[in-house]
Amino acid sequence: MLRGMGFDRSTYIYLASGKIYDAERNMAPLLEMFPNLQTKQMLASNEELSPFKNYSSRMAAIDYTVCLHSEAFVTTQGGNFPHFLMGHRRYLYGGHSKTIRPDKRKLALLFDNPNIGWKGFKRQMLNMRSHSDSKGFELKRPNDSIYSFPCPDCMCHTNKSEDSRSSSAT
Repeated sequence: MLRGMGFDRSTYIYLASGKIYDAERNMAPLLEMFPNLQTKQMLASNEELSPFKNYSSRMAAIDYTVCLHSEAFVTTQGGNFPHFLMGHRRYLYGGHSKTIRPDKRKLALLFDNPNIGWKGFKRQMLNMRSHSDSKGFELKRPNDSIYSFPCPDCMCHTNKSEDSRSSSAT
């Protein structure tokens, strides 16, 4: 998927995850394609990680912090972690954070298609990337999470502007 989206061997990747089952064997193909792949265990010493090791939420906080300040964030899962992270990145960077959210339904169909060639797959991936790689504030649809899509005129900004109007009127 990442190769199809145009990421090459020189791309630095931080993999935010918990314990990976049989990591050495399962991660070997990904490490071969992306030799600059890093995890918190690769970047920090055992001594540095020891205060966090027995607490999954603290380990997740390390991943969250690295992803929050990364140049780009790619997610393929739902759940609280990516939703909070996408919203936090939108808020922090004024809507100008690069976040790539591949369409999971389209991905499943592509991965399940034995007749698709590399050119067709790459075209679909680049299209998916350009569609989800939009910067700026996206309009929040009624069912979207406020955590993923913090509005530019959210309550905190609205209340501050109302407070300043009421104080200037007195």
